[in-house]
Amino acid sequence: MIEQIAIRNFKCFEDVKVPIRPLTVLAGVNGMGKSSCMQSMLLLRQSLKAANGDQSAQLNGPLVELGYADDVFYEGADDEEPIVLSMTENGKNLDWAFRYKNGAQQLDGAVEGKIKGPSRLIDNDDFFYLKAERIGPRTVFSANLDTRGKLNTIGNAGEYCAHLLATQEREPLNLKSLLHEDLPEINEVRAQVEMWLSEIGQTPRIHLDQHPRMDLVSLQFSFVRSGIPSDKYRPTNVGFGLTYGLPIFVACLTASPRSLILIENPEAHLHPKGQVAIGKFLGKVAAAGVQIIIETHSDHVLNGIRISVKNGVIKGDEVALNFFQRETGQQSTSLTSPKINPDGRLDFWPDGFFDEWEKGLAELL
Repeated sequence: MIEQIAIRNFKCFEDVKVPIRPLTVLAGVNGMGKSSCMQSMLLLRQSLKAANGDQSAQLNGPLVELGYADDVFYEGADDEEPIVLSMTENGKNLDWAFRYKNGAQQLDGAVEGKIKGPSRLIDNDDFFYLKAERIGPRTVFSANLDTRGKLNTIGNAGEYCAHLLATQEREPLNLKSLLHEDLPEINEVRAQVEMWLSEIGQTPRIHLDQHPRMDLVSLQFSFVRSGIPSDKYRPTNVGFGLTYGLPIFVACLTASPRSLILIENPEAHLHPKGQVAIGKFLGKVAAAGVQIIIETHSDHVLNGIRISVKNGVIKGDEVALNFFQRETGQQSTSLTSPKINPDGRLDFWPDGFFDEWEKGLAELL
């Protein structure tokens, strides 16, 4: 398991150590470094997964496009200082140091250590990353025939979600503890995805057709109403929520205990009820052995996770809450990490950490 990510001289970080747990939440107002933290991991994976002896950091690749060295070098650092990305995994500390060169599209450097044994971040093929700007409702989706798909099973924007589901719809879940309590007798991926999707709205049925000569997969939804299935509908006619939420459930329900899942804004296009349901679901998946890192602005998602802790689904010390902030006049981002107590409460509540509801209510009253 990844236990910590340390970042030095990268983007807004002068020097920060980020605790990582089975379920990790990256939070903070816009521009404080949440995405930069996640990008540091994506940069390592795309650079080292297919290194083939090349010891540079590829700033632009299939997982993340960061531009030039000037775009990622901490503004307050001396030009001779390296960018250092470190990871603690299974108790082993590893550092990757890269040299800054003005105007370069890669960072030259050397790998100073290698992980002994498979790494969830680098060597793992069970890797899923969903960026904030995902594929919206479409009638057809791409098949995963691209070499980029080897680095990210589901596609950065969820573009391979329908194909992944179509190829595994009748397969059993790798993690039986994720069988929905209302459908424990059917251990098949598609049936379980449908059942978990019902937590965010209506009970859907998913209809998939592969078109191999066109490298496409078509997707339709129908809905069970009073025990009777409706007609089939195009995704474009059932709103954004289902299509945006679908890749999260597909990734989690096709995952194995070695999987690493990175999700930006899991709450996107979901009603508050659905956001709480996503938080609860992610707590259950992390408790099953999948390591999950999310970036979120949703207090509803956070509350879903806190409820999971209170209900004993996942332990409080298996959740890392990381709040990125920057004091007025400061250049570097700092980190605060409140802990969740067994009753679901936080041991302390930093100012600005999901507290706008209380502040707004106080102003209204």
